[in-house]
Amino acid sequence: GERTRLDMSSVETLLSSNYAFVNVWRSLDREAPVQRNPLAVLDESSVDMARDAFVYELRFPDRTGENYSLRHSPRHAWFYYPHMDFDECLVFKCYDRNEDAPRFVFHSAFDDPSTEPDAPPRRSIEVRTIAFFPRLLDDDDAVDDAERRARKGKALFIDMKHSNNAARVRLWLDLDTPRVRARRDPAVATLVDRRVLQYPDLKSDEFARINPLRKVPAFVRADGATVFESHVILAYLEDKWGNDAFTPETPEDRQIVNQIVRCHDLYVASPNSSQPGFSHSQGCMYLSNQWHGPARGMSPTDRAAKLAELWTQVTWLDRYLVAPYLAGPHLTLADLTWFPTSVFMEYMLPRVFGWHLLDLDDDKAPTPRFAKWYHRCLDADPAFPQVRHSIWEYWQEMDAKGQFDPIVQEVADTPHLKWVYP
Repeated sequence: GERTRLDMSSVETLLSSNYAFVNVWRSLDREAPVQRNPLAVLDESSVDMARDAFVYELRFPDRTGENYSLRHSPRHAWFYYPHMDFDECLVFKCYDRNEDAPRFVFHSAFDDPSTEPDAPPRRSIEVRTIAFFPRLLDDDDAVDDAERRARKGKALFIDMKHSNNAARVRLWLDLDTPRVRARRDPAVATLVDRRVLQYPDLKSDEFARINPLRKVPAFVRADGATVFESHVILAYLEDKWGNDAFTPETPEDRQIVNQIVRCHDLYVASPNSSQPGFSHSQGCMYLSNQWHGPARGMSPTDRAAKLAELWTQVTWLDRYLVAPYLAGPHLTLADLTWFPTSVFMEYMLPRVFGWHLLDLDDDKAPTPRFAKWYHRCLDADPAFPQVRHSIWEYWQEMDAKGQFDPIVQEVADTPHLKWVYP
């Protein structure tokens, strides 16, 4: 048929939308069904991406691509359709940009032990298509969408894959410890929808009606009112459905939680300004003028000062935390707040600045209590390694694209500034 050439406006619209890769597999044999090496597909709900999947490189003369492969697990549930005929096809999704849905269907041909010795070779074809969907917030008016949602009685949590501030809300919704099960209203699972955005969505006028700061997380209550700032969202969830699932019993313990959260939000994760030219202390690990421009980047002197602030805050936390969790024997909003940011530090500090905070194997670790807390969280509930995997995977992608290269070069060019702690 006739091909359609897209103009740049159309390309940008498509790239800002959701899209999925959909594969279609079928036999080419009109005479006999598939008898040898049928195609099997894996039930995604049986896959733990953090433990089972790993990335391998596809190297071409002009580029290097990546793909996933799997480690074997007895939990995996594989299915296939035996003896598929010429007029049957298998349709499955192998990638979905929308992270609020099943995203990958691993698939493979396999040697069927029931195959007869004289079975003919398989002849098949597999075609990959791309399906584009409207943006997550592509209604005429996002507020109208909130009002429609209110009539359905549901709230909406707006997330982003690598956002540490959004991830703490994700943890609140996903953690399933015995204490949480005993307190949090189980109805929350059906009363809060989730949407995972991409950067282009943040720039839309529709999203600005939900959060005028154009940041995640954001939240639309069931009555249509909009909420932003992660700690405000968490406080609302605790009041609405939490029954103090993540709030300590005593005023003294609640003060410890508030102190830890406040220091994180003031001195680590917020620029304390919505104007261009201001960036948070954590941004010293990944923001640069070369990659982000002057609106979000910083000078070497500012970067070194922000890095010093990170050191000040994590060494204070190492002394102040109660143990085994940050505020005592139970997970609290303090743990949910600091854990995703700690994943940033685990990934970036060694790669960009060459020092470690969270390595339990290092006898000289400068913050041993902080490191022990972090690894305790990873063992406490599957929601923690799932958050780590999402954040880690994103920064691996950006690392491969070169986002950290300007900062590494900047550090090498300014040895007179302090980059390594202690």
